[in-house]
Amino acid sequence: MALAMAMAACSSDSDTMAFDESGAPMAPGGASNGTGPGTTTPGQEREVESDYEAPVATGHYVWVANPKSGRVAYVDAATLEVHTVEAGNGPTYVSSVPAQTDDTALVLNVLSQDATLLRATKNGISTKTFDVAARANSVAYSADGRYAIAWADARKVDQAPRTEGFQDLTILDLVAGTSYVVAVGYRPVAVGFAAGTTHAYAVTQDGIAILEASGTPAVTSNVAVSDTPNEDPGSRDVSVTPDGKVALIRRDGSSSVTVVSLDKGTRASVALPGEVTDLDLTDLGDKAIATIRETSQVAILPVPGILTDPATFETVPITGETVGSVVLPPGGLKALLYTNAFAAERLTILDLAQTPPPFRTVRLYSPVLAVFSSPDANHAVVLHDRTQATADGTPGTPGAFSVVPVGNALPAKIVATQAPPAAVAVVDDRAIVAERDNSTKVFGAYLVKMPQLMVDRLPLASPPIAVGVVEGAKRAYVSQQHPEGRLTFVDLDTGAARTLTGFELSARVVDGSKP
Repeated sequence: MALAMAMAACSSDSDTMAFDESGAPMAPGGASNGTGPGTTTPGQEREVESDYEAPVATGHYVWVANPKSGRVAYVDAATLEVHTVEAGNGPTYVSSVPAQTDDTALVLNVLSQDATLLRATKNGISTKTFDVAARANSVAYSADGRYAIAWADARKVDQAPRTEGFQDLTILDLVAGTSYVVAVGYRPVAVGFAAGTTHAYAVTQDGIAILEASGTPAVTSNVAVSDTPNEDPGSRDVSVTPDGKVALIRRDGSSSVTVVSLDKGTRASVALPGEVTDLDLTDLGDKAIATIRETSQVAILPVPGILTDPATFETVPITGETVGSVVLPPGGLKALLYTNAFAAERLTILDLAQTPPPFRTVRLYSPVLAVFSSPDANHAVVLHDRTQATADGTPGTPGAFSVVPVGNALPAKIVATQAPPAAVAVVDDRAIVAERDNSTKVFGAYLVKMPQLMVDRLPLASPPIAVGVVEGAKRAYVSQQHPEGRLTFVDLDTGAARTLTGFELSARVVDGSKP
């Protein structure tokens, strides 16, 4: 039984996390022992955060799909009561529907090529089925949860032939109960809705398709993102503002950022002082942050103003550091800067609320792999790569993670793991980090309490595949590989663990470490 996830796809220009036969993350290509600027020839920045997306949970429930039985289990995270409901043939990809009064999820059934809407109420669970296009494995929602777009992300499909374009998107009206299939450009990599509207977009290798979800859904236009139609689309990283009006495009090896008006189809080119290795938008969409690794600079681009005045942006030198990637916590007042293109052991915090923006660098004690911010932007969890033994006798490590105070200028706390980190979820004052090594059979989870920076380890009896937090029930959960299905719930206050095994049988509750 697999705990299905609404996986956010990595950018098409970025490497994803690779795992060896033991189930452990492989060392990054181009890594070295360098820990500062100029110590090595760095490789490509790797966006690996999306490999750690939490499984689906709604207000009080965790939803688990079993592709073999055709059932979806939903578990009350407060009482640990388990129910199951029939879905379609091969229910695999589950996602939560936003802005709902009841706990509501949508599951994509890969064999029957349809989707089942699941709504849990005090009277039980209701279901409704929609036809969807073949191979759908991802879903995007309008802010009010009325409309959904089911689409196929080719990066989740092994060895797909080039002639398979995955161009059919299905627009669902979850209230009216209708579904329409529309065709967009070749191989979409991102689909979303403009905030508060029925307008949507699909970023494809042929440009950005503009869609209308209401009435009779249709593709209204296709906006080109380049003057060169034969440009390699695999080198592009596209970000769209929450209002759906502006797109920003970064390209590998390029020092320019292209800004596109999705309303008018006009474009502007922003020339920056070096190759842009990462680009991210604040959640408000009012500014974009670009990292320029070769010059150790950060460029702050005002949005949408940069579209009409491409020369108006601010550059901030990050003196003494190498920064190639950026994570923007909610609120847009901080920027977390780092590089994982080589073995760098530092994280830089840039304060965007001040002019000029000051920064401070936090020393870490292991190479940075990925960074995750808490929703309140007061803390971050940094995952570290495993390390090899060195010539001076220093032993290698299977992995580690650090808890970094972002709101206060305090040192980070590093925690050595017994196996490589495999999943992470962060809320304002808690985090859950899972570890996994199939070869040594070491499986566990760490509960992190913030701001105390206290960490407790919980051994697990089977391999973790994903983690999440049900804040309403004040519990974290760890989904594990098990033929009968297995979820371990961890109390966020006490750390006490309870494990559910056998969702479709008479589920039993045991101590968290027992098989």
